[in-house]
Amino acid sequence: MKWSVIRSVMVVLAVFMFAQVVASEESADVTVPAAVDFFVYDIGSSTNSSNQSVSATDLTLDAGHALNISLQADAPDFTPPVGGATTWAAGGISWNAATWSNGSGTSGTLSNTAYNEVARSDVDATSTSTSNLTFILAAKSTISWAGVHSLSATWKFESFTP
Repeated sequence: MKWSVIRSVMVVLAVFMFAQVVASEESADVTVPAAVDFFVYDIGSSTNSSNQSVSATDLTLDAGHALNISLQADAPDFTPPVGGATTWAAGGISWNAATWSNGSGTSGTLSNTAYNEVARSDVDATSTSTSNLTFILAAKSTISWAGVHSLSATWKFESFTP
């Protein structure tokens, strides 16, 4: 059995859309995990994170709008603990379709070339949240270096008309 400790750091960034024609301002208070840790004890099996909480409260959106929550990796690969060591690609991270209050979750896979949806709120919701979002790190039997493999990602919160 090989021992590896994997840590994926999620960087917080909230992006709010502002109406171009209407004078109203859209806003929200958002909370996302500062980091998601994976403690990998068997590189031949996928590893789940603990349940993560994400929320958008005090939502002020234009009438008829909803909030889309998405995530994008900041690099194509994790940074290994030693230069040149084999590590995971960003696409080695996926997530479940968590249960959300006032919204719905979408399962997806992390990418560094596009934001992929994690959830969307109901239309005209004043808040949306989950406490059971789970990230999954894929098995990769070619990992040979234990230590912290890290990857940052950016959260995006965006108003849209469904």
